[in-house]
Amino acid sequence: MSEANIGRRTFCAAAAATVAIASAVRAADAARVEAVMAALGKLGDVELLAGDAGAAVGGVLFTARPSLAALREAVASGCSVIVSPESPFYARAARAPAPGPFAQAMARAIERDEASPPLQAKRAFVREHGLAVIRVSPVGDDGGAATAALAERLGWAAHRRAGDTPVYTPPGLTLSRLAELTHARLDVRGGLRTIGHPDMPIASILLVAGTARVVPTVKGLAGVDALLTGDLREWEVVEYIHDSAEAGQPKALLAVGRILSEQPFVDLCGQAITAALPGLNLKIAPARDPFWRVQA
Repeated sequence: MSEANIGRRTFCAAAAATVAIASAVRAADAARVEAVMAALGKLGDVELLAGDAGAAVGGVLFTARPSLAALREAVASGCSVIVSPESPFYARAARAPAPGPFAQAMARAIERDEASPPLQAKRAFVREHGLAVIRVSPVGDDGGAATAALAERLGWAAHRRAGDTPVYTPPGLTLSRLAELTHARLDVRGGLRTIGHPDMPIASILLVAGTARVVPTVKGLAGVDALLTGDLREWEVVEYIHDSAEAGQPKALLAVGRILSEQPFVDLCGQAITAALPGLNLKIAPARDPFWRVQA
């Protein structure tokens, strides 16, 4: 093959790559907030908490903990959109009170939240910098895509039991070994809470990212050895775990904290936008375990 042919092929390949890059850049420049929301819709329910759906996207920051520090990081990184499974304006303040006997009490609570300095500082920062805030909530009581992403992070994707309930069966575990594995793979710093005997064999695990709700959790615990979740109500699920042991059917519990359990889902959101809108300025701000513990 002549050098001229090689040169032409190299030139054509380089030209094609340049066109592809230019096309991606143009698509990124033309991206709107609504396009980001549409791409995230495959992963859960999408809600625009602040900003304009028709606004251009300067960049997207993904975080499981949309703190004021995260908002500042977004601006410093040239990102005009924040994507999170949580609201930066705190859950109650982002919702209108539901009709019913507690509506007035809820309205008063929201009014107090709105007057709090941290919330006012966040809202002022969002307005000042023209930020759009998108909340993505996984669908289903079992955590949906967030639970699947958590299982992937733990290395259990291939061990899901057939059926609708997210039960996983990684081999060779005791509760102590499960706690060690979870601690290492999720980078738990202080928020891991555990119930059960350390030597208890664990053959099956109900996995729920985010918050484990009592009714589906109690139903899902039938026939499994342990629950691994982010957060839960102590007076509901924890009592059920203790009562199960008293009744001769011990179950183990590991709660890693809601934020840590959602970080793999945040990474998944980033992957979805990378695939749908290539060329955008994207940044993932890992939310580390917010807790620490006293060393004995």
